[in-house]
Amino acid sequence: MLNWAIKKILKDKSSIIAFILIIISILIISFTKPMLETQNEYWDESKNEYVIDNRSKDVISNEKLAIKKEMVQSAVDSPDSDKTLKYISKEKLNLDNGNKYENVDFYKVFADRIDFSVSIIIMMIIIVMLISNLYTDEVVANVSPIILSSKQKNKALYSKVIIAILLPILVYIVYLGGTWLITYIQYGKPLNGDLQAYRIIDIAVLVKSMTINQYVLSKIITTTLIFLGVSIVCLLISFLSNNSVKSISISAGFIVAGKVLTQFSFLPKDILLLLDRGNYIDVINRTSKISGFYNGKIDILSKTVDISNLIIIIYALIAIIGLLGCIYTIKKVLTK
Repeated sequence: MLNWAIKKILKDKSSIIAFILIIISILIISFTKPMLETQNEYWDESKNEYVIDNRSKDVISNEKLAIKKEMVQSAVDSPDSDKTLKYISKEKLNLDNGNKYENVDFYKVFADRIDFSVSIIIMMIIIVMLISNLYTDEVVANVSPIILSSKQKNKALYSKVIIAILLPILVYIVYLGGTWLITYIQYGKPLNGDLQAYRIIDIAVLVKSMTINQYVLSKIITTTLIFLGVSIVCLLISFLSNNSVKSISISAGFIVAGKVLTQFSFLPKDILLLLDRGNYIDVINRTSKISGFYNGKIDILSKTVDISNLIIIIYALIAIIGLLGCIYTIKKVLTK
């Protein structure tokens, strides 16, 4: 039944559109990059002109690294610094003193591209478009009564759950593979991934004490959890909807719900803080940084919890609860 469901998706016109969109997203990132550590360009308001620093790459890179090191050190020295931030900053400098610049071009670009907003939005559209119609298409085509009356109904329905899990992972893997290859061609092989992540982060003081490799992995895991949560909830909505428009609309509403709820000032302060930092819209747009960043702590049930870690756990819980919801719907609603 899983093979049949996969073939059904592949034959659908939406799959062709999805494939084209993935190619477009990979092509887009080939033209985007952050400013490298060896570059320095800025708008000079006093002169009203764009300035390109023509000094040697070594001079620019070591100067920028020194500024980052100073930012981190200031968090250690300041009496007003958060205790946790002070500890994180001290640990970063102990593990990597930042005395000399090392080539991190590949990681600087790759880390920026793996959650590039436009590409993430394109992949989100693909997931919503394919998963939201996974069951409603059969309802509209009057095929669902045949499926629900067959002996293979459970296999047919659970195959859709498997697809809702595998599809976002597959889409993201294809994107990551294309991104890695393009970045490798443009900037050479990845070097110095064991150095501290603050070397490739502009806001060096807020990144946690972790290596560049760990930081990249953290971003990949967080993005994957977001995709999985959205995909599984879209399937649940598809199971409970009777037409594609309704399914897609509610799925889109789920994605923006967190951002909308940030405007409800009557909600508890801690809830608003989590919504503000972790809503899908701001995280996708990168106005809120979660992966590898310190966003403070929050007290829950007499325990102090890291906000960034808690939000990532919530992303995982959304996927798990959505999965349980799908299983319950199959057992108690569709096949009762």
